[in-house]
Amino acid sequence: MTGMPVVHETLETRVGRLIGDTVTRSRTLTGGLMGDVVRMDLERRGPVVVKTAGPDALLTLEAEMTRHLRAAGTIPVPDVIAAADDLLVLEFVDGVHLQPEAEAHCGELLASLHHVTGDAFGFGGNTLNGRLVLESPWLASWIDFYREHRLRYSLALVDGYHPLPNPMRRDLERIVDRLDSLLREPDRPSLLHGDLWAANVLSVGDRVTAFLDPSACYGDPELELAYVDAWQSFGASFWDAYSATRPIDDGFFQVRRHVYALYPLLIHVYYFGDRFLPRLADAIAAVKRHV
Repeated sequence: MTGMPVVHETLETRVGRLIGDTVTRSRTLTGGLMGDVVRMDLERRGPVVVKTAGPDALLTLEAEMTRHLRAAGTIPVPDVIAAADDLLVLEFVDGVHLQPEAEAHCGELLASLHHVTGDAFGFGGNTLNGRLVLESPWLASWIDFYREHRLRYSLALVDGYHPLPNPMRRDLERIVDRLDSLLREPDRPSLLHGDLWAANVLSVGDRVTAFLDPSACYGDPELELAYVDAWQSFGASFWDAYSATRPIDDGFFQVRRHVYALYPLLIHVYYFGDRFLPRLADAIAAVKRHV
């Protein structure tokens, strides 16, 4: 007795079924950390962007963060049309990766996002950074949150894939133990995009049209600014526009940006290996001058 033939649904057919329309054209835009990114034109509605991922992915978490940022109403964020763990369908937004002429607008928008505040630090559950699931429970202390759910997490992650040289590992453990003397508790938890660099912001001319691929939580805005600084993502016009709305406190550029850079640098060591170790070593050396 033979079984029924297995019918493999194409991506276009699945997307059309999920949103009740017919795909007339599709083309791959870029490849991400988790899977492909495809633009699809539809028969009755405007174009959409489809992100795919493997069976162990959780794109529903990205959908949740994207909806939360959109609901805040301060930055442009694509509408989520449909979501599953391995599939995310977003509104198509015109634009290219952030260009220098739009950096000032990006700074203004980010400052407005950081004015959105919550009652605790975290996100009340799991969030994502790329394909990594981050535990982001609500905590009353930002320093405790950053210590346990960002630095200790990323250290353990790297240990499992790209073990650090022992002296570097000891230095990081010392820094983690002394965060209370290196950081300060923010007055209020601010809403953060969490993965801000030029490829995650679209612009047309001098205007930002969309913020993409969040790793959102409520935290210290300085973590977001340190992320931007670590990758030298934007130029002086971004910083001028941001600080005109939200002045940057003394001590950020001298000390705290280096402490906050440790988290994204460790994540990049996990993703990309030893080529990020020199930058991690520089950040550790900068922090050690103040430990």
